[in-house]
Amino acid sequence: MNCVKIGKEVIIVDLTAILLIVSGVLVVLVISALLLLKKREVVKNIELDEIINLFKKENVISVEYIRNKIVVKFVDVKKFDVNKLHEKGALGVNIIGDKIKFYFDGNNEKNASIYNDIKSYIER
Repeated sequence: MNCVKIGKEVIIVDLTAILLIVSGVLVVLVISALLLLKKREVVKNIELDEIINLFKKENVISVEYIRNKIVVKFVDVKKFDVNKLHEKGALGVNIIGDKIKFYFDGNNEKNASIYNDIKSYIER
């Protein structure tokens, strides 16, 4: 313990405790940064061609982009393999009637780009 005199007051400082607290904060920050980088790497590995090939043109009625989600309306939603969509990295997958809603990343631009590619493929 060290004593620090500030004006008329003497403050007792435990340098070991301060060092441990600072070290703990640094460890948490480094781990958080590594987890964020790892998550971004996973998102970058999206295989667009494989995602597009999941959708059979004859089974898709429409494709929309609503609030950062891709919404696909099917003739028969049971013919679509939702598990493969999950395997390709889709998040927030919801089946509502004859529609499936999903996204791939919190990034609006990335989701919009995937939507445009799926829509172009379906409309060909």
